[in-house]
Amino acid sequence: MNSPQTSRRHAQPITIGPRHGYQLDGDHVVINAELQIPPQHAGGEWTLELWATEEPYRSGPLTGIKIAPLALELPTPIGPYVHQVDARAAAKFPPQGRAYAMMLALVEQGQDAPAAVHAFANYPERQSFQAPCFSGTVGYHVQGEEVVLQADGIRNPRARDNLSGTLSLELWAFPESGPATEAVRLAAAELGCLAGQADLPEIERRVAFTEPPAGRFQLVLLLGEWTFAHGYVTRDRRDFVNRYERELAPAAPLPPLRPTERLRLVPPRPQEDEDAKAASPIAAARTGTDDAPVSLQTGSLEELAGIKGLNLKLAKEIIKERPFSSVAELVRVRGIGPKTVARLEHLVKV
Repeated sequence: MNSPQTSRRHAQPITIGPRHGYQLDGDHVVINAELQIPPQHAGGEWTLELWATEEPYRSGPLTGIKIAPLALELPTPIGPYVHQVDARAAAKFPPQGRAYAMMLALVEQGQDAPAAVHAFANYPERQSFQAPCFSGTVGYHVQGEEVVLQADGIRNPRARDNLSGTLSLELWAFPESGPATEAVRLAAAELGCLAGQADLPEIERRVAFTEPPAGRFQLVLLLGEWTFAHGYVTRDRRDFVNRYERELAPAAPLPPLRPTERLRLVPPRPQEDEDAKAASPIAAARTGTDDAPVSLQTGSLEELAGIKGLNLKLAKEIIKERPFSSVAELVRVRGIGPKTVARLEHLVKV
């Protein structure tokens, strides 16, 4: 007996209930929310994410700065269920000085598909983030392999008991055409910590300077703050109007070509004569009796030196004594005697 099929209840979406919120706490954020889970909802990988965006979120991919994600372990209830979230997480705040639209997003992390936003909640009030920032003008001056980084001052607007992390003044080069991930740090100077409601005036640091690669760049002075969760985080930035351009270095000239030297045969040392002849393919070719004799009149230096019983030195002497009217005249060659002539009779000819 087949039972009639009904729609699957777990296809109903999870929603963010009416009670939710966030609270900034130093370098962390506290997020709380009530997630309404329908009966028999399937599992999966879910995150609850706090975002700072330019405008309130409507739909589509998330853009802006993800301040903190919370990984969720959602149950599979047999009936409607309200899942309570109340957690503190390390936060990555955007640069100060602007007011951002804030939103909470419930995101499903797909294994074979991009992450999908299943529910979201926009907050009516924009959020400004208090952090150390520049006050007044900033600048830089390159002097050979060094650069002077300057700022009228830096201020920490947080509460008096809120000591900043270690501050860093950094000069960066962002490519004019290309992703920001290809930016290059050119110089950096640590400034120490700064108490809340305090100022660090008239900053001037001379540090080592590293030129960017060839190309056209926009230089930016960043103020970073050290955090335990994310290392150095940018708190403020100033973009310089003038572009920095570095041309490709001219290719090094090729060395002048020299005329090819004449091939010179270097004879082996006397004690190496026999070993070199035995290893020579020419010598090996002349050890048999079936090969045609080499002409004493026209044979090359290599051919004569490859004959068993001769070597490079004797071959040169034979060439010097040319012409020969018979093989017996080899006795005229210095270093060749009658016994050697007898051994060469079947290997040479005139």
